[in-house]
Amino acid sequence: MDKWIGRVAMVTGASRGIGASITKLLVELGMIVIGVARDISDLEVTSVEYKANGLTGNLVPMKCDISQPEKINALLNQIRADPDLEGVDVLINNAAIAYAEPLLNGNPDAWGTMIRTNFLGPTILAQEVYKSMKEREIDDGYIIFINSLSGHRLIPGNKDLHMYCATKFALRAIVEGFRLELRQVDSHIRVSSISPGVVETDIFKKLFDNDEDKTKKFLSERKYLEADDVASMIVTLLSQPMHVQVHDILLRSTEQIP
Repeated sequence: MDKWIGRVAMVTGASRGIGASITKLLVELGMIVIGVARDISDLEVTSVEYKANGLTGNLVPMKCDISQPEKINALLNQIRADPDLEGVDVLINNAAIAYAEPLLNGNPDAWGTMIRTNFLGPTILAQEVYKSMKEREIDDGYIIFINSLSGHRLIPGNKDLHMYCATKFALRAIVEGFRLELRQVDSHIRVSSISPGVVETDIFKKLFDNDEDKTKKFLSERKYLEADDVASMIVTLLSQPMHVQVHDILLRSTEQIP
């Protein structure tokens, strides 16, 4: 990981859950981390705490709703204009949202939000970050997508999440498409994805309509993954030698059944 000390990483959905764990770990390892979220108030507090605790790296909170393409473009321009950043060397596309909206009677507006957030926004962001790397002649950059086991199979017995699964299936195609196009231009920029199963994060509160009792009951049935488990896989990817291309890491709790 020494080669990444002082380099710039961007983590979307950085204010909570998996994104927060990834952000903290990369700061601890000495990277400058642009923490992206729609609301950065918590990240601003966290940034001050990291500095007070003497962490090696640095957290730079930046506000952006990745479901809006024009805001992604503005975000990259803001980074280019900052002499302490100038660009992004590592992108972790983590932000995602899940709504229980089935295909037969779900709300198309909710489908659209998932499509824009889960794969259209991350795709545009990856394209913009690639441009940033090319502008600065960075040929060892890394683009990582946090996908899901739901991008590899429909969740057994759960019809409400078919559209969510569809957005994650699409993301698999996007990752492979980036890999192939990067090879066609003889780039050594790598692209990978991590597909975790159930992770104990706030996403389940939204699925259960913020019902704390239902959420706790679901998460108490088995020992599921923690956000730090997923974050550690980022280090696994970044630690690989340049000639190693990891396509996808499938990760689930030992006790998870489907």
